[in-house]
Amino acid sequence: MRLSFLLCAMAFPAVAQTDFSAMTQAERTAFGAEVRALLMDEPKLAADAMAGPNYAAEAYRDEADADLALLNDLSAEVLEGANIALFIAPDCPACVDAELELEDISKRYDIKFKLHDMSNPATVALAERLGIGEAPFYVMPTMILRGHIPDIVLVRYLTK
Repeated sequence: MRLSFLLCAMAFPAVAQTDFSAMTQAERTAFGAEVRALLMDEPKLAADAMAGPNYAAEAYRDEADADLALLNDLSAEVLEGANIALFIAPDCPACVDAELELEDISKRYDIKFKLHDMSNPATVALAERLGIGEAPFYVMPTMILRGHIPDIVLVRYLTK
């Protein structure tokens, strides 16, 4: 209620027939109390305004959007309905560890995972489409994690 009042009053002063510069002291005090109450109820409003633009994030927004679109396009092929996919390669000790840990996590938390073995040329081609050449790596619906990720970190990602 307070938010809608404040937004209307700030966005449409002509409609609200309020000239903020011509407010009486009592009106300013009441308005200030409403703004303060709103900001106490919704601190994110002030935090977002104080933070300013994140130029680094904006610079990579197009690339991030393209990556998410690629993951979305390949999701059925990569995940096949699983929560996470693991790409492994032959002669890769870290891949063995990653696979064992993911098997354990899947049993403990009832999480489905898809295993892709890069000894298969089709899997190598899929990894190349994802832009990754070195195993192990994990694919989830909204991210790719390169390298062997400790199980405690994977659990955190998978149980959010």
